[in-house]
Amino acid sequence: MGGCLSTQKDPISRSYLVHKGLTKTIESNEKEECEKQGKWSELPSLPLEKIYSFLRREDQVRMSLVCRSWSEGYSSPSVWKSFGFYLTESQLSLDTCPVMKFAQKYSSMFRHVEIESTYTHDCLWKIWCRHFVEFLKILTTKAQLTSVKFLYFANFLWRLDKPTYNNICREIVDFLASQRYLKRVEFDLCFFNFQECVEILRKLTENSRESLTHLKLLNFLRDKNKDIEKDSNAAQKLLMLADLPSLRTLETDYSFIFENIVPRQSTAIQTGKNCKTPVLSKLILYYFNEYTKIEDFRGLTSTDWRFMKRLYPDLQVELILTTDSATRRELEFFIMPNMPITRLDYMDERCQESDWGIDIAELFSHLLACQTNDHLLTLHLDWKKPIQHLSLTFIPFLQACKKLKRLEVTIYSPSSGIDVLLESWLENRPESLKKVIIHVSCIDVEDDFLTLMNLTTEYVSLLKKAGLNICVNLYNHRIAY
Repeated sequence: MGGCLSTQKDPISRSYLVHKGLTKTIESNEKEECEKQGKWSELPSLPLEKIYSFLRREDQVRMSLVCRSWSEGYSSPSVWKSFGFYLTESQLSLDTCPVMKFAQKYSSMFRHVEIESTYTHDCLWKIWCRHFVEFLKILTTKAQLTSVKFLYFANFLWRLDKPTYNNICREIVDFLASQRYLKRVEFDLCFFNFQECVEILRKLTENSRESLTHLKLLNFLRDKNKDIEKDSNAAQKLLMLADLPSLRTLETDYSFIFENIVPRQSTAIQTGKNCKTPVLSKLILYYFNEYTKIEDFRGLTSTDWRFMKRLYPDLQVELILTTDSATRRELEFFIMPNMPITRLDYMDERCQESDWGIDIAELFSHLLACQTNDHLLTLHLDWKKPIQHLSLTFIPFLQACKKLKRLEVTIYSPSSGIDVLLESWLENRPESLKKVIIHVSCIDVEDDFLTLMNLTTEYVSLLKKAGLNICVNLYNHRIAY
């Protein structure tokens, strides 16, 4: 049996427990726990590491203090394979941060790191930045990661003075320059300036080009196009997709960066500069018009998409559009012929009383004109405007979608034809359709609600027996079904 370990023998673990307020319980029960160990201390390393993998970091610390054998298990690479850099306000107020001590001691074992900025008071931002820079320096000198996530830096970047901002960006670039085996890199809600975005991407293409398979750039760029156009030198350094020949998934919002790497890629194809067969198979493209307006962009063409399909024959596009205007111009800007859209999420944020923008029949008509129905596997519609005669609108379109597997529809106002739509599936359901979720809200008249509820209950039961995974949720102000 391994001997008992006092918390004094691991000052890093002890400082973490002091912060969490856990030392008193451990010290008062230490002797009693040692006597009860029995053969638990003789657990083989693999089961021990498995147990550690299910625990939060503070529980891992407590477990490591039980006996010498468990302490040794705590230092195994599997325990430190994933590490999260999250600093609470109380940790930022400490003289020494236990998270930084863990990083110093175990960072050579890190493979997956997630860095999330702390939303805190202005007086603590400089402390967070200092710890973050120190953490990146540790990773730069000691770690070779396979994945890294930078999350929510927009919480603080806009508050920084220029020297501090430049220092933060320089450390990120230096860190990326030190990595050779990154497979997955994510930036989510960071909002860097254009020059720094270009430099970050340049380092990725220089040092992880052969290994990188998944790249996420969501709310990565802060600058408006009018600011970017002043920096033509930086624009010339933008990556092409061919610069990342192992990339399989690109997840990005519609930005100046995305808009330019696709046409530049088309040029590379025509001039024969692409020398390695690319493997990109999934493009997840977001647009939220609260952040950007299409007036800020030039727009891609169906020719651009034809070249993309030529270079990436297995490419599937997932398009997630959120809009409070739902104009015809927006629709034609983002959805066009030659786009292999396999998933479409269209969230209509207009108020229910709005009398502008397209109706759902126009959306379906445009999708058919672009032959989107030939590729579509998943369709999610969140539609606030009233849909009259829903069945007459949906049935022809769904029959044209020969590959559609999943349908989710949210309607925010009374709509006729839901029962007719369900009944039509009993007689002639699209063969590919496997799962359906329908939400209908704001049914104000109780008699209408009860009638619709009874009808849908009957049809849903029959469709389930026929093998369709279906759920219909009806809501009014007092009743939900």
